[in-house]
Amino acid sequence: GYWDGAMGDWDGHWGWGIGHWGFNEEQLTKPQFSSSVRSALITSLGLSLLLRADNWTTMLLAAICAIASKFLFKVGNKHFFNPANFGIICALLFTPDAWVSPGQWGEDWWYCMIFAGCGGLVLKRVGRWDTTATFLGTYALLEACRNLWLGWTWDVYYHRLTSGSLLLFALFMITDPRSIPNARTARIIWAFCIAIVTFTLRNYFYLSTAVFWALFALAPLTLLLDKFWQENHLNGTNNPTKSGSLPHEKSPTKHD
Repeated sequence: GYWDGAMGDWDGHWGWGIGHWGFNEEQLTKPQFSSSVRSALITSLGLSLLLRADNWTTMLLAAICAIASKFLFKVGNKHFFNPANFGIICALLFTPDAWVSPGQWGEDWWYCMIFAGCGGLVLKRVGRWDTTATFLGTYALLEACRNLWLGWTWDVYYHRLTSGSLLLFALFMITDPRSIPNARTARIIWAFCIAIVTFTLRNYFYLSTAVFWALFALAPLTLLLDKFWQENHLNGTNNPTKSGSLPHEKSPTKHD
């Protein structure tokens, strides 16, 4: 039944997601071990909550691709693909039995409260409210305009914005500090673009998994935005008169 399949997904993703670290007493004493395990657990949790599959090999593929993406698609000390999102896309592309069910948790208000509460704790810690707010605000505005244009009732609008997958995506996936732009302005632009692509894919190409494809397609944009803002920061530091400050004035040390 459904619960047997769901439990199978959890067991498979968690097992393959963290099993490769080879837990032993010696590793547990290493400082870098804690960070590595947290990263693997977060990725495994994302796959377990969002991805569904009929075969354990599909879950294995998703976990391997997710973890491998951290090392294969890396520039400096930063990987630009979100690991869980990359694993989901690989499973959807290369297997016939993988799927994501946007409405798997229903639309009850208490689901939204749980997601918002847990997401709020995470966002408070990582400090990425701007990304979530920009994405949800832009997407909600676009959906509202479309709803008004088509003359639909507002329960349709509510249905589209209370998807469990959408909330998990907005609160947890696009706020990963290691795979999103560093500067605040860059993050706002990035989230705005993802919202537009998501809206387009969902309403004109009828993809229920639009958010994941949008993030996957625009992930490399992170590198371009970081490079652009880094160059501007260096130019402003090296040429203080150009940025409007006098040569003897101390240049700002924090740019976001």
